[in-house]
Amino acid sequence: MALFPALAAGQCYSSQKKPSWTEGYFMDEKNSYIETADATGYTEDEARNKAASIIIERRSATTGQRVTVQVRGNSVMVSGNDNLIVKARVIDEYRELCNGRYHVYLLVQTAKNPTFEFEAVKVSSDYGFLPGSFIPGMAQIQKGSKAKGILFIAGEIALVGGIVTAENLRASYTSKINGTHNADSRQTYINNADNWGNMRNAFIAGAAALYLWNVIDGIAAKGRKHVVILGDNSMRITPFATPYAGGVSLAFNF
Repeated sequence: MALFPALAAGQCYSSQKKPSWTEGYFMDEKNSYIETADATGYTEDEARNKAASIIIERRSATTGQRVTVQVRGNSVMVSGNDNLIVKARVIDEYRELCNGRYHVYLLVQTAKNPTFEFEAVKVSSDYGFLPGSFIPGMAQIQKGSKAKGILFIAGEIALVGGIVTAENLRASYTSKINGTHNADSRQTYINNADNWGNMRNAFIAGAAALYLWNVIDGIAAKGRKHVVILGDNSMRITPFATPYAGGVSLAFNF
């Protein structure tokens, strides 16, 4: 199956959902760096090689060495004047086609020393319990579902507004009941007060149901895949998506 659908001028296409880390991500861990790089090329391999080279050059900037990096499948071939080993792995990759050129983004973990072990990194769409689940829309926004979160917020605001409006109208008609001696007018006010009371109760039920849905969705729903770093006493989470089954271990030699 083709990776990219038919193209139109001025548009970018990909079979993958673009993760938020492509907008820029950097984490300085005890044993490693986790960072992104992106590059374009007339082929996917050319773009991947350029992106990998950016990572290598960034990590070896202090040495002044010039190296050539080539990605072949799950391995990387690096040639240079010296034999310095850099241990790194690609955590995720995103590719798109724009105006006939491939744009590749890489998320890479590089060890600060080849003898260091990588911090454990877990890629998951599960978030577990989020305190924001009890605030309408907050958990959804935290999981990367901004549109859904905004809908929950807007829905609760609209329903609460309905409660306030209906209660004010009910109270207004109730106050008018004893302000007239006309039997027909009194009955009209009574009926209107009852109707707006029922509307208020319906808005309350709707707000309660939407809030319960928000809590359940905030706890149970999956979000955009993210990176969970378990290499120290804290856990850091950042929005992240991966189209593949897992990370690819790469060794860079130069």
